[in-house]
Amino acid sequence: MFSANENILLRQHKRRVIDYVESTIHEDALDLGTAVMAMQVSCRQPGCVPLETAITVVFPKPPRKMKKKRNTAQQQQQDNKSTNDKHEKEEEVPSFPKPLLPNLEESRIGGNFKTRILKPLSDVTKDDVLDALPPSFAGGRRTVESICIKARDMIFAQIGQLVGGDGGGDNEDSTDSVEGRRLVAEYLKVCLDEYVERGCVAPEWGEKDGWGSKDDDTANNGGDKKVAEDVSATKDDDTKSGGIKWGEGNIVFKRPAEDDDDEEDGK
Repeated sequence: MFSANENILLRQHKRRVIDYVESTIHEDALDLGTAVMAMQVSCRQPGCVPLETAITVVFPKPPRKMKKKRNTAQQQQQDNKSTNDKHEKEEEVPSFPKPLLPNLEESRIGGNFKTRILKPLSDVTKDDVLDALPPSFAGGRRTVESICIKARDMIFAQIGQLVGGDGGGDNEDSTDSVEGRRLVAEYLKVCLDEYVERGCVAPEWGEKDGWGSKDDDTANNGGDKKVAEDVSATKDDDTKSGGIKWGEGNIVFKRPAEDDDDEEDGK
């Protein structure tokens, strides 16, 4: 639950974000009744940020006209005994001849456009809003290319943080950290291929079976085979160095043995 002061601040941030979005919408569309909603939502699913901002743009329903056409002359002659002419109703046609926002179908049919910003309301900036909106909105920068680049940067940053070499330590260029990042990248390459082959359906969180372990004879250009060979070499190095291995399948990660374990081995 939020306190009174927190609720006031939240409303202020919400109003600020809504103003950002409305500034990207043409005045004619706003005058017709286009509304913007923003809310802060929490996510407890694995991989989600704790708090994110959900934005919904609600476009007005266009007035609909019912067009009618009379039956053909032949049909009218057949029904000349009837006191009332029969009419057939055609499909309703929206009166908006074109979208209120360029190339945005939701604005033509009176639908909703939704987007998310992976930050709490208090941290959202004007640039964040523009990055979350397509070019149909004035200044919008969300394109397929921008999404791909953002996903790429997020993946690379995660690899650096999880394996090492993210720029925050002295061993960022060590042989172990570089090799660890390479193995993770090779594993992700295999998983991405499998993700596409399976209709872009992600595995359950933490699922290992059936992912990242394509047969060597099905690998493209022998890429998976090379991963397996590299992993085998890593296994040999682990055996010689006494390293502790974690993971299984085509990719095996390693971490240095603890000092205590080395002392026990010496005993």
